[in-house]
Amino acid sequence: MRVLLIEDNEDDAQLIREALTEPSSQITGLAWADRLETGFARLAEGPVDAVLVDLSLPDSHGLDTVDHVRARAQDAPVIVLTGLDDEAVAEAALLRGAQDYLVKGRLTGDSLRRAIRYAMGRHHVEQALRKSEERFHLACRATNDAIWDWDIQTGMVWWNEAYETVFGYRLQGREEPLTAWTERLHPVDRTAVVSELMDRVRSDLQLWTREYRFRRADGTYADVIDRGYVIRDPGALPRRMIGAMSDITGPRQLETSQAAQLAVSMALDESLSLDEALPNILRGIGEAKRWTVGAFWSALPQNPALRCTMLWHQPDWPADAFVQAYRTLSLRPDRGLAGRALTGGEAVLLSDLRLERDSPLATIPGSHDLRGGMAVPIRKGKAIIGILEFMTREVLRPDATQLHTLTDLGSKISQFIQDKDLERHMRQGQKMEALGRMAGGIAHDFNNLLTVINSWSELLLSESPPSSRIHGGLTQISEAGNKAAGLTRQLLAFSRHQVTKPQLLNLNDRVTDILDLLQRVIGEDIELSVSLNSTLGPIHADPGQIEQVVMNLVVNARDAMPHGGRLELETREFQVAPPDALWPDTLRPGPYVTLTVRDTGCGMDPDTLGHIFEPFFTTKERGKGTGLGLSTAYGIVRQAGGTIGVETASGQGTTFTIYLPRAHGAIDGRVAPLPHLSPAAGAGTILLVEDDDLVRGLAQAVLHARQYTVIPARNAQEALAIAESNPGRISLLLTDMVMPGMSGAELVSQLRRLLPNIKVVVTSGYSDRGTEIQESFGSTVGFLEKPYTPDSLADKVREVLGAPAQASTP
Repeated sequence: MRVLLIEDNEDDAQLIREALTEPSSQITGLAWADRLETGFARLAEGPVDAVLVDLSLPDSHGLDTVDHVRARAQDAPVIVLTGLDDEAVAEAALLRGAQDYLVKGRLTGDSLRRAIRYAMGRHHVEQALRKSEERFHLACRATNDAIWDWDIQTGMVWWNEAYETVFGYRLQGREEPLTAWTERLHPVDRTAVVSELMDRVRSDLQLWTREYRFRRADGTYADVIDRGYVIRDPGALPRRMIGAMSDITGPRQLETSQAAQLAVSMALDESLSLDEALPNILRGIGEAKRWTVGAFWSALPQNPALRCTMLWHQPDWPADAFVQAYRTLSLRPDRGLAGRALTGGEAVLLSDLRLERDSPLATIPGSHDLRGGMAVPIRKGKAIIGILEFMTREVLRPDATQLHTLTDLGSKISQFIQDKDLERHMRQGQKMEALGRMAGGIAHDFNNLLTVINSWSELLLSESPPSSRIHGGLTQISEAGNKAAGLTRQLLAFSRHQVTKPQLLNLNDRVTDILDLLQRVIGEDIELSVSLNSTLGPIHADPGQIEQVVMNLVVNARDAMPHGGRLELETREFQVAPPDALWPDTLRPGPYVTLTVRDTGCGMDPDTLGHIFEPFFTTKERGKGTGLGLSTAYGIVRQAGGTIGVETASGQGTTFTIYLPRAHGAIDGRVAPLPHLSPAAGAGTILLVEDDDLVRGLAQAVLHARQYTVIPARNAQEALAIAESNPGRISLLLTDMVMPGMSGAELVSQLRRLLPNIKVVVTSGYSDRGTEIQESFGSTVGFLEKPYTPDSLADKVREVLGAPAQASTP
C-alpha cells in the first residue's frame, strides 16, 4: 500500500512512519508532506491508496482541509489525524467524507494499520456503489422505458425521467404512491393486473411480466409491457420491487391492424353480399381493435339522412338502452361522427366525442362513457352507400396510422362491393341472355302456331254467317289469338328480337307527348313531377318502343304506391367513364341520355331486385299482372344499346334510370306509316318455302285464293331443285328465315345466282330478322313478321311483286 501523510509536526510524522514501516505492515511506500500544498504536489506525482491528514496545517485548518483533500484524492480514502478528541468534530469530518477520525494520543501501530485497511475497504465499496448508481442513472436516462422502484414497505414508487417523457406525468421528486399507478390502469385490465402483481409479491417467485393498457396524462391509453423483479430480505420478506414499463403501442397497433385486415378479408371471402358480411366485419374490427361499439349507417340517395342499420358492441358493455335508442336514430349529413365522414368523404377521427357540439350521443342513454371514435365511408362506385363507425371508452390520440388503417379497410370493403356487383351483373347478364334465347325460341315456335290459328280463324270467319254459332266461336278464337300474339311480341321485345324502326329523337318529346296519358294512368292520388333537361341531346331509338318503356315503368311505379305518393320523371345527360363502365350494366364509356323514374312506394328487397327483369316474374296477385312489363322495358332499352339501373330498398321507394347512348345529328321528322293495301287478286308463280307443314299449307291456301300459282317446298334444298327445273317460271320467293339445314338468308343468296331478278319475301317469328334482312339485301327483299294474317300476307306479296325488279347480289 502507498500512503500519503500530510502532517506539519515532524515528531508526529516520525512516529507514524515508524508505526507504518514495521515488516508486517504491508506498507510499501510512505510519502510525507508538511503542508497541504506540498501534499497536493505529491498527489500529482502518482496515485496513493490512502491519505492521512492533520486538521491543523500551516496552510489549511479545520474541516475544510477534508474537503480540499477529497477533491484532489477522489480515488483514495481520507483518514483524519488530530490531537483533538472531540466527538462533534469527528462526526462532522465523517459527514464531510472522511473514512475515519483518529486521535494521535491513542494511536498504536496496529490500530493505525487496521484503520487504514478498513478505510480502504469501505472506500472501495463506496466507490463501487457510486459507480453502480451512476451506471443505473445513466441507463435510466438513456432508455425510453419507464424504470420504477417500488418500496413495498412504504408503498412509494420512484420513476425515472422516461415516465414523464413517454407518459406525460410530472412528479415531484419522481415519487408517487402505488395507488396512482393503479388508478391509471385501464378499467378492463385493472383487477387482473393488480391481482397478478400482489400474488407475485406474496409468492416465492421473483419475476413478474404483464401486458396491459396504461393511461397517459392526456387521457389516452398506451399498450405497455411491464417487467418487475422482487427483492427480498434474508428472511425472504419482500422489501422492494424494481422494473421497467415499455410502451409497445406502435407494434401492438400493427398487430391489431393486421388482425382487423384478416377478419375483414375472411368475412368478405365467406359472404355473397355486404349485408351478409357486415355482422362479421363489425365484430372482427371491433374485437381486433378493442372498440366498444361498432355501427353501420346506410346512406340512401333519395333520403339525405343516415340510418343505423346494424350494430355491434362488446359483450361486457351494458348496452341495452343504448342499442334500442341508437338503432332508431337518424342523422343529418352534418351531424355526428358518421355525418362528418359522409360530408367529408373520407375517414375521420374524433379524440373525444364529449367535446363535439350538438352531438347526437347526448340524447342516447348509456352513451356517457363513450369518448373517442372513428368512421370511414363505404362506396359503391363513386357513391357513398354507408358509413362504418366505431367508438371506444378511451380518449383517442390523433393518429394518421390508425386513420390510414381504417381507410384501407373501407377501400377493401368498397372493392368487395364492386367485385360482387361485377359478378352479379355477369351472372344476371348470362341469365338474361339465356332467358332471352329461350323466350325468343318459344315466341318463334308460338308464332308459327298463331299464324295458323289466326289466319284460319280469319278465313273461316269470312265464310261463315255472322249470326251463326260457329261465327261467334271463331270470333273468340281470333280475339284470343290476337292477345296471344301480343304476348309473343312482348317476349320478343325482352329477347331483343322485336322489329324496330329506330330514328333520331328527343327523349323530352316522347315524355311530353304521353304526359296527359301518364297522368290519367297514375290517377289523382299520385303527385307527378316532371323535370326535363332543356339541352338534352338526341338518341337513336324506336319512338313507339321508348314510349312503351316509359309507360311500363310508370305503371310499375303506380302499382308500388296503392295509397298514393310522389312520382318523379327526370331527364339529363350522363357521362360514363371507364371506372363506371360496369355499373349498372355493361356500357361503353361515353355520353348518355338518361330518364329517371323515381317513386316513393314500397321499394324492393334484394331477393326481389334480382328477378325484376325476368319474364313472367311478378309480385302482384295471381291474375293481376303478366310479369312482362319490366322485362319488356329492359329488352327494348338493351336492344337500343342502353341499360336500366335500379336503386331500391324495402320501404324506401324505387328509382329506375334508363341509360341510352347519346346520338349525333339532326332529329328526323315523324315517319309516315305505309298505306294499307287491301286484298286483291294477283298473278304470278310463287315458290313457297316453309318447314312447318301447317304454316305452309295455310300460306298456300291463302295465295291460291288470291289467284297465285304456288309451288311449295319443305326446305331450302328442295326449293333450289325446283328453281333449277323451272328457271323462267318463278316470280317471287316466299321463304321462312329459320329452317333446319340452310337458312332463308342463305337460300336467297344462292337462288339469286340462278334467278338474279327474282323478288323475295322473308317471314320469321323473330321480328328483328327484318333488320338483319335489310342489312344483308337492302330494300330488294320484303319482310313479313309472324304471326301474319291472310290479308297481311297478300298485301306483302302484292307490294313486293308490284315493286320494280332489281337485280341484286348479296
